[in-house]
Amino acid sequence: MNRQLLEDAAPAVTVGNFWRGPSRDDAWERPALLCLLAAAAALYLWGLDANGWANPYYSAAAQAGANDWKAFFFGAFEWGNLITVDKTPLSLWVMSLSVRVFGLSSWSILVPQALMGVATTYLIHRVLRRGFGPRTALFGAALYATTPVVVLMSRFNNPEPLMGLLTVASVLVALKAMESGRLRSFALAGFLLGLGFMAKQVQALLVLPALGVAVLAFGHGPFTHRIRQLLVAGGTLLATSAAWLVTVDLIPAAQRPYIGGSLNNSAVELTLDYNGLARFIHIPMTAEGGRATTAQDDVSVGGDGLRRLLNGNFAPEIGWLLFTGVACCVVILVLNRSLDLTARQRNTAAIACLWFTSVLVVLASMGTMIHTYYTYSLAAPLALVVAIGLSSLWKQRHRMVVRALGAVLIGSSAYMALRVMEYSQEWPLWARLLVGLAGISGSLLWLSPRFSARIPRTSAVVLLGCLLLGPMGTALFTIGTPQQGTNPQSGPVGDDPASMSRLLLSVKAGQPPWAQQIALGAPPSHSVLDLLRNHSSGQQWAAATYSAQNAARYQLESGRPVIPLGGWLGTDPAPTLEQFQGLVAQHRVGYFIWQQDLLERGELSAETRGITDWVRSNFTEQVVDGVRLYDLRG
Repeated sequence: MNRQLLEDAAPAVTVGNFWRGPSRDDAWERPALLCLLAAAAALYLWGLDANGWANPYYSAAAQAGANDWKAFFFGAFEWGNLITVDKTPLSLWVMSLSVRVFGLSSWSILVPQALMGVATTYLIHRVLRRGFGPRTALFGAALYATTPVVVLMSRFNNPEPLMGLLTVASVLVALKAMESGRLRSFALAGFLLGLGFMAKQVQALLVLPALGVAVLAFGHGPFTHRIRQLLVAGGTLLATSAAWLVTVDLIPAAQRPYIGGSLNNSAVELTLDYNGLARFIHIPMTAEGGRATTAQDDVSVGGDGLRRLLNGNFAPEIGWLLFTGVACCVVILVLNRSLDLTARQRNTAAIACLWFTSVLVVLASMGTMIHTYYTYSLAAPLALVVAIGLSSLWKQRHRMVVRALGAVLIGSSAYMALRVMEYSQEWPLWARLLVGLAGISGSLLWLSPRFSARIPRTSAVVLLGCLLLGPMGTALFTIGTPQQGTNPQSGPVGDDPASMSRLLLSVKAGQPPWAQQIALGAPPSHSVLDLLRNHSSGQQWAAATYSAQNAARYQLESGRPVIPLGGWLGTDPAPTLEQFQGLVAQHRVGYFIWQQDLLERGELSAETRGITDWVRSNFTEQVVDGVRLYDLRG
């Protein structure tokens, strides 16, 4: 009987332990962490299906991978395996497996992304908790979870959430390896960062300089041992990063899809050029990420250098605490000795500051092939440096100079929030007044250590409010607005007629039509979808069209593979005219869908234009529900 009672009580004890956490921790710590993670999950999952297919380009590839293992491995756009997307496929693998298990839907594609955002928030907490205690860890995790670009990407199907998860995991393992000196831990850190590279290529490696310098300067053991540790980590990173690229390039081109985005059908060339050096070249760009044909088409996200990150396009994503982050880096550097950091704290602070600086420099140096959501790479190091910097200042606030510095930082954070709010009149007056009041109150509390010590919880709430009110308000705008296409944006619509958010409103309304077809894909005709479902079952591909977003919309909503002629923008030499003629001769393509607006834009590849001219010359045009079609089945 006693044994039965113990067995009945076991689940309750387990749940209680999970809620309470380790006995060595404060009683409030684990419940506070679980509440924070639950709030992050609610923020990322609320009304998630409003985003539909999010970026149809990646959703179509996830659909293809769920239908065919070859398409899964290569990251093919369609399961006829003619062409891949222009990224490495690790993020697609996660979404494809979800679609394979749960079926194709907005939820099956986007829920894994949201869960990655929650997991990364937890890892930020783990990184900070090891050296700076539970309060700093919770503060940093809250900063990260509410960063607008993090909220945006955790509700979207771009590769950023997986890249961020793997990068922060690599930092956590590297910090442990620096203390233990174990080579296997360094190998694991390199492996995780290599997987991050497989998610978003070079963007994942922005943490590499910070890790390398920190290991050499502060690692475990003699300098020669640190060199060996770096060689092990670097070798594992290189092997993991290069494995898929080299494997793909070694497979004969006739036996695999064309590598989308590359000039020479090479995964290595795609990495070095289109997803590498080309990102630092200044080319006139459109709001949809394509090259502008004329000066009048140039609606780039604007600005060069650090000022770019504070303009009306980038600032709503990351600008709220950007000045605070820079100031905290300086504080940590200047007050290093007086802060009396332990070795563990020093290692974390060094990596955070170097990581933050590296990403800041890269974002400021990038050319015009940049999207506002690239600021996602700055979110994790920003949360770390602000949490470490402000918590260190708080502990030193018995010194008048430090109190004054902290008060200035809090006040400047509120001021920056108000400046970011000025980009849109959709912010209500009461929100601006609340941020201003929080800034004044927070500065006064920081200057009055005795008063803040009497009401610590109230002080903490006021300080958090000063730092998080702007980002949280932006997040509420974001989750209340469907986010779709190639360049989603956080927050309310900007006032500037040339701002990205306002231009995207016009694009969503179909003005100009070519922009909608590149950025979002035009809404497919139901009559045409019925044709693809019911009259092309004998063909391997239901249709062929351009751009990739148009093809994605038809593929996702018809459930039949569609060829994106010329890849992403119709500019890749795949398929060639000869290849396409062969496919049609073998009765493997059902229909050709004409896109006059993209033809008139004049940026399609010679192969894509040649296919269009050949189809027009040899097949009869029919108009179905306003869509110009050519039946290729005969």
